Amino acid sequence: MIPPDKIEEVRLANDIVGVVQEYVALKRRGQNHWGLCPFHQENTPSFSVHPGKGIYRCFGCGKGGNVFSFLMEVEKLTFMEAVKALAERAHIDLPVYSKREGDAPSEVEQIVEANQTARDFFHTQLLSTPTPGARHALEYLTGRGFTNEMIQAYMIGYAPEGWEGLAERARNSRIPLDVFVKAGLLKIGQQAGRPYDVFRDRVMFPIRNLAGRVIAFGGRRMSEPEPGEPSAKYINSPETAAYTKGRELYGLWEARNEIRRHDRVILVEGYTDAISLASSGIRTVCASLGTALTEQQARLLLRFTPNVFILYDGDEPGLNAAKRAAEVMLSCGAQPRIVEVPGDEDPDSFVRAHGPDEVWALVNGARGLVEFQTDRGKRSNLPVAQIARELIASAALIPSSIDREAFLQEVSGKTGLSLDALIAEMTQIRRPQNLRETRRRKSVWPPVGAARDVIEALLSSPEIQQEFMPKLQIDLIKDELLRTLAAAMISMFESRGEAAPEILATEFVTSPVSDFLASPYNDVLESLQDRDLSDSDRVSRDRRRAASGLVAMQLEVANFELDAVQQMLRQQELSAERITELFRQYHDVKKRIELLTKEKNPNTP
Repeated sequence: MIPPDKIEEVRLANDIVGVVQEYVALKRRGQNHWGLCPFHQENTPSFSVHPGKGIYRCFGCGKGGNVFSFLMEVEKLTFMEAVKALAERAHIDLPVYSKREGDAPSEVEQIVEANQTARDFFHTQLLSTPTPGARHALEYLTGRGFTNEMIQAYMIGYAPEGWEGLAERARNSRIPLDVFVKAGLLKIGQQAGRPYDVFRDRVMFPIRNLAGRVIAFGGRRMSEPEPGEPSAKYINSPETAAYTKGRELYGLWEARNEIRRHDRVILVEGYTDAISLASSGIRTVCASLGTALTEQQARLLLRFTPNVFILYDGDEPGLNAAKRAAEVMLSCGAQPRIVEVPGDEDPDSFVRAHGPDEVWALVNGARGLVEFQTDRGKRSNLPVAQIARELIASAALIPSSIDREAFLQEVSGKTGLSLDALIAEMTQIRRPQNLRETRRRKSVWPPVGAARDVIEALLSSPEIQQEFMPKLQIDLIKDELLRTLAAAMISMFESRGEAAPEILATEFVTSPVSDFLASPYNDVLESLQDRDLSDSDRVSRDRRRAASGLVAMQLEVANFELDAVQQMLRQQELSAERITELFRQYHDVKKRIELLTKEKNPNTP
């Protein structure tokens, strides 16, 4: 195992705000940073990051923890994989350690490793192998305006002709061949039983997630297919443990910093559209992987910016797809704008023919869905009522009643129909349930009670730990998990002088304790009364809470003992000696309860 001190060094070297911002756009409010939660669907930011303590907390779904638990949750990593990833990010060398059974790489990690091996192989084939196929692929890319900088940045590659190029590379790696098969990179021949390449004579586009890890590929055919070959111009990796197509966006990792800096994103459909625009200097661009935009992809975009410009092909299918994408964005609480490419051109051909300035001119002239649809309808001579009904269906998707009415007011202004009529028509339409904002149930752990109060107070105000930690009796805590946490707090207090939740979270990354440990630093923000609480007032409040809670814990036990004695006294055939002993116990417990009650409520007569 990696020594705890080394793990703590990795945690301290990774600023939690910087790590979270690679997945979520955060804005500072007071001491905390806020954004849309990456773990559940929401339209209003309820995800909070406390940089001083290295803790995050979502008030919508209850998720919380430190930088390790965040990366584990968002990337589906094991604890050791998260430690290794963050160590690499901070350029920290980890010591060689003996692996335990639980330290084995997950299927996700194995597939990612196989994909990254394939990415390096394809990239080398494109740039360093003087074969006719590789030269043809490179000429194709440069002919489309892809600069060498973009080819390197997007790690574009070439899958060579033949059946065993990657298979041979896989055999010489330390990764089992069956992992390459699971990743969709190899298949096993039915007759010979030998592995062969899935991607052959194709330009390869690696698809990276928000951690920059290769999770899949798209491949474009460079020659006419032979009999038995896939006829599709583009083929993609299958869905795997590491990759779900409708949840990823091509180029978002490469563009994320530019998107944050400019606070806008241009959404296109395909790989070549995205890279052509990036090669021309338009870097705030990503693609929906050539399929209809999904709600998960829309929410992924909205973590970085609410300003989405949809730039699809200029033909009728492309405009229809842009409308559907805009409706998905509307359902997620955004107000997207649609960019129309003149004629039947696509973004790739348009930027190559006209240059980036003309693209920016189109983007600056982008229109909202109402104006876009009414103009399209008028060009097609559609009746006003039909145009209005289509827009009313779009309005029904908007989660905010205020935004919905503003949308309908714009429809009224464009069509001349009254707002009352539009609202009356819309009341007959139900919003699809799957597009409504959803929230996970908050965890019911830990149970409400005195033990929880004491532990929350000790975590919220470390200043009182010296006074109260020695008084914490873990044998009085009934809940097993809470008892385990209390034991860890006492152990850390004795060794470090303070039980810090951001460090404790490392010991509980896969349990509800991680969510609970994040709450003392953020839950006070839910109360307007506590929002302006000074440090001294907070400490005083928590001192009272801890003192009262410790007494209450003893009271809970004493009342339990009293009930037990009373139950025994009700039993028949007790000896006189046994009855005398039980009455003595009864009076002793009653006296203890009276003293504890007086200690808890000193002002009660």
